[in-house]
Amino acid sequence: MLRVVSLSMIACLSMFYSVHAETATDKAQEAKGANDSDMRQLVSMPEQARRLMQQDMLDHLAALNEIIGHLATGELVTAAEVAESRMGKSAMGKHRATGMGPGRFMPLAMRNLGWGMHESASEFSRIAKTGDVKAAYNALQKVTASCVACHYSYRTR
Repeated sequence: MLRVVSLSMIACLSMFYSVHAETATDKAQEAKGANDSDMRQLVSMPEQARRLMQQDMLDHLAALNEIIGHLATGELVTAAEVAESRMGKSAMGKHRATGMGPGRFMPLAMRNLGWGMHESASEFSRIAKTGDVKAAYNALQKVTASCVACHYSYRTR
């Protein structure tokens, strides 16, 4: 049942993103120069690398949602497994063979934030497996802090 709900959530998030992205693109084109006020560093990368990174970010968001759901129901081991497999160090480098892995196009500081997120997710996984709920939530906050720091600092368009 939880898997069905999770898959439904991913489908809803994907549909929401598609609609939101089209609307946001239209508004940005109408505003002409709206990015002039965006102080985040623009990171240029080939379109394929940008799309791969976008897919990864959407999966990370869906994984976070799934992790929070597992924490809410006391399924810490399952939350740990999701964190490691989809966000932890185990999830790094999956696009390396394509030559379009997004990390190769990131400035070092941005790459360091990404590595920190993967490391934090692996640390969350280790802590969640101990069964200490409070420590697990504290560790999860470090994961999301990495996400926030990166998204507040960098943009790809």
